[in-house]
Amino acid sequence: MDEQNELRTKLRAVGMELFRRDGLRFTMQQAAEAIHISKKTIYAVYPSKEALLLDMVDDAFAHIHARKQSIIDGPGTLSDKLRAVIIALPEEYTALDLQQMDLLDEKYPQVAARVRQQLETGWEPTLALLEQAMNEGVLRRVSLPVLQRMISASIEDFLADRTLEQQGISYTQALDEMISILWEGITVQ
Repeated sequence: MDEQNELRTKLRAVGMELFRRDGLRFTMQQAAEAIHISKKTIYAVYPSKEALLLDMVDDAFAHIHARKQSIIDGPGTLSDKLRAVIIALPEEYTALDLQQMDLLDEKYPQVAARVRQQLETGWEPTLALLEQAMNEGVLRRVSLPVLQRMISASIEDFLADRTLEQQGISYTQALDEMISILWEGITVQ
């Protein structure tokens, strides 16, 4: 890995750590101090904080998509894989803290747009798995675009709203319950 790529990797990691701790209030100076470089060195690879944030978002979603692909390629039943893919939760996902979307819209609209774009893309492997499950009779035939929107909206809402967390329900538990409701419905069998 060349020096610039190595520096980008370090800066994304420290940026994510600072974002988890301070939200969007973290500064490039804090990032520089955390890895013992000058702020000028950061600006040699990231011309702005927004450029760093965009790279952080892309990197976080790359990890999410890789995790989902490893679940799809791994062992387990079709039903287990679907459930796991939908609730796959690398730390990067919770670190995105979508409670900050309004602030992102205001201060870094390109970053907010990228987060939304990433939430809506990369569904092809999951959709193919859902289609396979319907073809094999594991799931009844449903509209995949509707199901995708339901799941995407739930993920975005669960990440953006801390109400469930305040009630002692973690993000992963909320997604797991959502999948149970989707799989089994709410009627008594």
